[in-house]
Amino acid sequence: MPVWNLSEARGRMISEAEVRLQYGDHPTMFCMLLNHGGKFTDFPGRNYVNGKRHYVDLIDIETFCVHDIDDMMVKLGYIDENLHVEMYYHFRRPLCDLDFGLFALASDDDVRHLAKYVGQHKLIEVYTEHGQTKLHTYSMSPNPSKVRIVEIDCTPKRLFLEWHDTQVEPNDVLTFEPNRNNPPVSPTRNEPSIDKVDMVSDNANIMETEIEHSSDDNSSGDEINSGDDSESQDGDFLLDEDNIIDDVEVDMREFHLNVDPDVEWIGGASKRKNHVVTEDGNEADLEVIDMELFLSDSSSDDGIEGERNKKIKAIRRAHENENAQVSEPFYLYQKFNSSKEFKDMVNQHAIDTRRELDFEKNDKNRVRVVCRGTITSLGGGTGQEVVNEEGKCPWVLLASKWKRDKDWTVKTYVSEHKCLQTRKVRACDYKFLSKQTLQLVEANPKIPVKALREQLQCIYKVDISKMKAFRAREAALKIIRGDYATQYKILQDYLLEVQTQNPDTTIKLDVESEPNPDVETRTFRRVYVCLGALKQGFAAGKRDFLGVDGAFMKGPFHGQILSAVALDGNNGIYPLAYAVVEAETLNSWTWFLTHLGDDLGLASNSNFTFISDRQKGLSSAIADLFPCAEHRYCVRHIHENMRSRWRGDKFKELLWNCSTTYTVQEFEKEMEEVIKLNQECYEWLKQIPPQHWARSHFTGRAHSDIVINNICECFNSKIIDGRDTPIINCLEFIREYIMKRIVNVEKEIDKATGPLTPTATKLLQKIKDQAEEYTASFCGNGKYQVSGPWQDQCVVNVNQRTCSCKKWEITGMPCKHAVSAIWDMRRNNGAIGIPETFVHECYWLSTWRNMYSFKVDPINGRRLWIKSPCPTTLLPPKHHVPIGRPKKKRRKSTTEKENMIKGNTVSRAQKTVTCTKCNNKGHNARTCKGQLPTVGKKGKKKNEKGKEKDKGKENEKGKQKKKGKEKDPL
Repeated sequence: MPVWNLSEARGRMISEAEVRLQYGDHPTMFCMLLNHGGKFTDFPGRNYVNGKRHYVDLIDIETFCVHDIDDMMVKLGYIDENLHVEMYYHFRRPLCDLDFGLFALASDDDVRHLAKYVGQHKLIEVYTEHGQTKLHTYSMSPNPSKVRIVEIDCTPKRLFLEWHDTQVEPNDVLTFEPNRNNPPVSPTRNEPSIDKVDMVSDNANIMETEIEHSSDDNSSGDEINSGDDSESQDGDFLLDEDNIIDDVEVDMREFHLNVDPDVEWIGGASKRKNHVVTEDGNEADLEVIDMELFLSDSSSDDGIEGERNKKIKAIRRAHENENAQVSEPFYLYQKFNSSKEFKDMVNQHAIDTRRELDFEKNDKNRVRVVCRGTITSLGGGTGQEVVNEEGKCPWVLLASKWKRDKDWTVKTYVSEHKCLQTRKVRACDYKFLSKQTLQLVEANPKIPVKALREQLQCIYKVDISKMKAFRAREAALKIIRGDYATQYKILQDYLLEVQTQNPDTTIKLDVESEPNPDVETRTFRRVYVCLGALKQGFAAGKRDFLGVDGAFMKGPFHGQILSAVALDGNNGIYPLAYAVVEAETLNSWTWFLTHLGDDLGLASNSNFTFISDRQKGLSSAIADLFPCAEHRYCVRHIHENMRSRWRGDKFKELLWNCSTTYTVQEFEKEMEEVIKLNQECYEWLKQIPPQHWARSHFTGRAHSDIVINNICECFNSKIIDGRDTPIINCLEFIREYIMKRIVNVEKEIDKATGPLTPTATKLLQKIKDQAEEYTASFCGNGKYQVSGPWQDQCVVNVNQRTCSCKKWEITGMPCKHAVSAIWDMRRNNGAIGIPETFVHECYWLSTWRNMYSFKVDPINGRRLWIKSPCPTTLLPPKHHVPIGRPKKKRRKSTTEKENMIKGNTVSRAQKTVTCTKCNNKGHNARTCKGQLPTVGKKGKKKNEKGKEKDKGKENEKGKQKKKGKEKDPL
């Protein structure tokens, strides 16, 4: 039986911080705020009125059940043990409002649903209803049922509670929103009680407070035209001027990441010896102690060995002091740590001197190098070339190991060359060139092969083929970025590091099913990432709107990057979640949206808004998971599909007019224009439900009238450089871009002034300019009749914040009719009408600042990553090599192909040519080879005409032959 203790009586609301301070980090304990005796108002703006509140402390979720709330209701006197009373219990998901955050609390499944939030939130609100309910939470519950109290055990053995009552006035609204910016401090024992304050005031009063405490600077982001990549954009592009994505620039040019554990970095400190330079600029012949030189104490200068060591040191010192050290890098008794170091220096010398050096002996104890160069001479003034009879250059180099020493020592060296230099050096291969071009390729990964080849030929004075330069660049990129297949082995370590450094981050890794569970390897399938800071920022943005889209990866392991992008108050993108999947299918989209719904707390009855390009499987996945959600289609992609059959600016204009009208009457009027233009186009467009693409059928849930999915296209264009990298580099590129972007946007927020965001201020000013031409007539009860030019007349209800044009309801920003009515408020009821106070809070500057107050934390490098405890090793997905050259560019739309320009003329590419002879497409009459004619009315008529012409020609030829025979005298 659980033991509940009561908190001390307080005259104000208890905050989440106070409860967390009391419970600490205990994962199962929480405090309940029980709201009872009231009822819910209608949707939207649902509140719980005429009720009372009680706090119950020290509740353990492991022992909590629904019957415990029954005992509370008995103690409060709502339930009589002799009567049967229906009770309905609901709990509110933390950080959500009463419109979309209520869930049923009627069964053990509902209690388990409640337990998901106890670990992160210690204050849970519970609401009760008596007799009947208007909510649909019970029908959406996993175990739908009604809580009917039949028998209540009220014996003294049951829990005894002492209640501390907080009476609520009938007009007060029982809502609770924690203050993240200024969390209240837990009261001390000697602290007096605090008077009760109203939790939520009128929206206008809240807005006036925000105006008074706003900052003083002002700035706006740069307007950009988003796209999928850097290719030329569609000249016939549909542009929504009121919803231009305003985004900040993020510099990702310096992004580089190599997480391969065995990568050998080229470069570092110089190996040149220390020298002292005099005042005249020359190097002084002084000995400088090398502090990094390690000398063995076993060396002795006594006896024969001492004399021998002195001679060796004298030879080395003399050679090191020579000025010709660059041209002659070898000398006797020269030491090398390994044979690899010795052979690398030989290859470097062969390239520097352009000699054909060959390893004659190459084993574990000795390496002998000879020169295979060509020796020629001119003979006796004849001008003919004579080859030396010996045919062998005297240059030779031998290095071997001492018996008891691991160092390699030069024992034979003849530095004389009699051969000619060559431009074809075998040592100058792509592996050597890749190490020498690391810095160049890292600074410019897209350097052309031709430019790289010319630069290497100028440096080394040797012949380098185009393919060798290409392979060198690819090898350098592999060293810089990492290997595609190797990164899958350490992907689990990277995901663990991201989740460790960023609390409340959700990462889901999916692998292919393995029939044998004992196998220690698993094949990668999918990965989903949703950073904790992004979840908190999205909830603070107060706009239930998401754009979902996919973009293909360009590496050897093909896949798709699925993304969910939100819209902030300044009409800028706010990436929320991303995933790497095998393809865009119904299964992959369902998997992605399921995890996204869990992170956002979306249920099947959630009234959310999505916008997409109607990808494969996406519409079905949204309809199955979120049947109550609003799913918008991108009008641009609808226009591209329509252009395949009906082309012309007139069709585009009518489609845009149908999509951007705000009332059903205007929508039907525009559809009638489509009927007049083309009946088939109207029937085709009618098959798409208007609630997916017409503003007149949208709801006001998202507070946005956007009909083009340019927010996802803008995000895809930002990560285009990361899509051609290995899996970890791709995920880290996206994470680092989001991390930098949040900081850049915060800098723009610090410069902004006024109550609204810069973009919202511009839009509202445009509406104010239009409202100057309208006049408002007060009709009482907050209603106005607003009239303007062109017989534009609408009804505005200031109290309900509605207008008959529906623009205010859909966008959340007062329309021109509403602004005119707000200006007229002072003349009628004495209130000062400020249009900014009637704008939805998602456009407020304070909301925008709060949204970007949650930062993405950085992560450590590869060496500091914690090893994943998962016992299995991750393998890359199966790679299927497609036929032909791998495609790097996106597929262009029909409009882009038609609008291609070559030079000063419009290209005829993608234009279909019809032959006038056979009526077939793809060739003209000049190149016609007598193909079979097509079946059709026009084809039949042309074929009949052709047959008549052929018959006429044959008759003429027959007549001429007969005349010729008659004239012949024979």
